Amino acid sequence: MRVLLINDNSAHPNWGAQATPFALRRILQRSAPGVEIEAISWDWLRYRYRRLQVPLIGRLLWREDTLRALRPVLMRTSRYTDFFPHVADDFDAFADDWLAGRGGPQAKEFIELAQAAHVVVYNGENSIYGNTLEGCHGLFLLWLAKTRLGKPSCIVNHTAQLDSFRPIMSGMVRLVYPVLDLVAVREPCSLANLQALGITNAEPFPDVVFAQDPNEFARERVEEWRRQRGLDSQAYFCLSASGLPVSMPNENWDGEVAALVRDLKASGLQAVLVAKDPWCLPLEEVARRTDSLFFGPENEFHDLWPLFEGASFLVSGHYHYVIFGAMVGCPFIPLSANNHKMRGVCEHLEWHRTVPFDATFLRSCRAEIVEEARRLQENRSGLSARLLERSAAFRDEARRLGARVAEAAQRAEHAATPSSGANL
Repeated sequence: MRVLLINDNSAHPNWGAQATPFALRRILQRSAPGVEIEAISWDWLRYRYRRLQVPLIGRLLWREDTLRALRPVLMRTSRYTDFFPHVADDFDAFADDWLAGRGGPQAKEFIELAQAAHVVVYNGENSIYGNTLEGCHGLFLLWLAKTRLGKPSCIVNHTAQLDSFRPIMSGMVRLVYPVLDLVAVREPCSLANLQALGITNAEPFPDVVFAQDPNEFARERVEEWRRQRGLDSQAYFCLSASGLPVSMPNENWDGEVAALVRDLKASGLQAVLVAKDPWCLPLEEVARRTDSLFFGPENEFHDLWPLFEGASFLVSGHYHYVIFGAMVGCPFIPLSANNHKMRGVCEHLEWHRTVPFDATFLRSCRAEIVEEARRLQENRSGLSARLLERSAAFRDEARRLGARVAEAAQRAEHAATPSSGANL
């Protein structure tokens, strides 16, 4: 089986985004041994083009992220040229252009890849909300593969929040999703959001990261990191930020994150501040100002499992950090994110708290977070057991996703094969 994977975000500066294509590939390999996977990257989906508008030189076309040295001149003498539709109404017109050879530099590449595949799979991680450029482009590609190229097409592993911010993508979803072979969302809030838009073929599957077994990954390096910093003999908690802006230090202000860290450390715990995303890296300065430890971007996503396993609790506004923690039985305190996925994962895990604390106004909820941390420590054993049980059930459910993708490809193959009596 040959799979074309759209939105491979392995290079995205986020541990969760890096973990999802890794896990999805493993799921597909488990269900279809020998599967061949070609991938279109997250960056590829975001390419933008400009066309030179200078007489006698011609209509030179180039990608915006190249020719950086000439950018000041080229921006004044060129115009943005789009080869993707902006709204659902234009999908057919743009598809006609793509199939007629007028789709720009990416059209030929995508069509060749899709035609060679048995099934097209769109990894919806980090894209189906807020009218993201990559999300709108990916939906068009998925629709093109299904309706114009006749390929089984699936969207999997995504959060959908489509009607609360400039509802443009919602029209695309109403056009695209009903024709797909599989629509898999990863938490209850997204299923409800799609159902409210009239999408009736969406199904819930746990996030693909749940399909992994943390025990299959090396842990010695992180265990050594903990020993060197005294965490083998001292209790600690982990804290990360959020995709939302939070109160970080500046020259004369420590910020509210630092205040929260100090309050949580007052119980005698050490703090490990965890950051991969560029906008979260100021946590290193928070660690310095609060005499805490920093676990930074030089680490890999699978290093979070042994780190969180030893923590008393986790405070985070990152969806996948909560998942990593749940998989090793680490209780968590959810902070708000830039969509409803944090609430969704709390509901999916049947966590006792489903409403995240406001990451942008920690001053208003700092005392409540400290009290919640105390409750988690007192009940850690029971809470940990529940998270481990729930995560184990999710592992089997997430792995079923590969079988569903393989079934979609097989159905299309059988439909395309003439019956033995077809020519009689």
